[in-house]
Amino acid sequence: MIRPEPFDSATRTVREVAAALTATGLSRGRGILELEAYPPGAAPLLRLIKFLPEGPRLRLIERGISWALGRRRRRPEEFNPATLPVWCTSQYPKRGYQAVLIGSPGGGTAHLAALLWGPFLTSSFLLSFRRARGGPDDLKDYAHSSERLAEQSLAGLDPDLEFEAIAHYDPLHDRPLVRAAVLLRLRLIRLPESYRGFILEGLTPGGHLILINCTYPWPQYRLGRGSFLQVGGLGGLSPDEFLKRWGLDLPKDVRPESEWGCPPELVEDVKRFARERDFKLIELRFHHPREAGLLAYRAYLAAGARPEELMLDCFTYINPYTNLITGIPALWLPYNDRGSLEFTRRFLEGKRFKKVYLTLVPSFSRCEGIPPLAEWMALLWGRGELKLLGPDPRAYPADPWAPFAYRLGLIRLKNRYPSRSPLHLRPEMLPGLTKELEYR
Repeated sequence: MIRPEPFDSATRTVREVAAALTATGLSRGRGILELEAYPPGAAPLLRLIKFLPEGPRLRLIERGISWALGRRRRRPEEFNPATLPVWCTSQYPKRGYQAVLIGSPGGGTAHLAALLWGPFLTSSFLLSFRRARGGPDDLKDYAHSSERLAEQSLAGLDPDLEFEAIAHYDPLHDRPLVRAAVLLRLRLIRLPESYRGFILEGLTPGGHLILINCTYPWPQYRLGRGSFLQVGGLGGLSPDEFLKRWGLDLPKDVRPESEWGCPPELVEDVKRFARERDFKLIELRFHHPREAGLLAYRAYLAAGARPEELMLDCFTYINPYTNLITGIPALWLPYNDRGSLEFTRRFLEGKRFKKVYLTLVPSFSRCEGIPPLAEWMALLWGRGELKLLGPDPRAYPADPWAPFAYRLGLIRLKNRYPSRSPLHLRPEMLPGLTKELEYR
């Protein structure tokens, strides 16, 4: 069975929801010092690299990323994409659930699923294929390789297609990644049999099927039948600014964004399935992924979380299990960009907290639109006692130890709070929490 990339937001959403549902939380897998996206034994080396000057540190990080992606060589003709949704359902215990979530991944979705005590079935899966040549700015070579890989990946599938393939090229935020590999996201456009069977077996009578439909748009070039190329992504620059710098003479359409968007074909198929099976369906529609984070924050408060505290988590730095058992509500941010900073500023208007916990994913570059950590800290000082979970002001945004520091910080945080029953939200409470989510 092929597995998606462990560092991708969709994979992290699935794995963190599974950890919350099985109450394994921070101790699953190889343990706190052997995170899934890192090779065994990486932690001590990354901690040493953290103390190097920024230039050598970034060069070593980039080499490490290239080596790690190179280890996972994949020939697209050697796997069956239909095993990807099977991988997803295999992460969850076989038991009855009052809610099953499906659609757009992200930290907001992960928090909602954990609060609802329901599994999340993702619409997308990221794969990487080693680049034989070409640099991070060689878009033509990247597009050529992407078209070939997408065609091979979709070959042999049902003529009506169950997947679409979107190559993601972001030389600003993912520069070390696109230097080493083609990032290909396979996205469901039909409800697969493995998902149908899981829902039919797992959703209890009277339970709710919850559709997470993020419509966040982004222009994508058409490469072939069912295959596309997206240049850029959320964080710093607009789509037009990306295309001015890195553009191709190919037809393009504005479609749901590769990482956060949900294909409309899948949305309609899920709705049709719910009607046919007479399932209760709740559709949560978001224009922007950060709206899911705001809804999750409201859901935490509705479930009885501590209103006097706040955790700001970011991108793939999420662990809903900690929030469930400590009662600290999370406001998830899609990225560490200026848009997220301004969103947080608007959210904080008129609010004060006893404690504020902040984590930001390191971008490993000082690219445009990414504010320094000092700006975040200045915003949060005076809003409550500020605690950093992961980011080190001396090394951010190029801190390779940050994910390990984040997990260790969560363990210490969990140990400081008395044991309590995990927070829980009833599905029927969700629609009443969705008003005025558009903090743009």
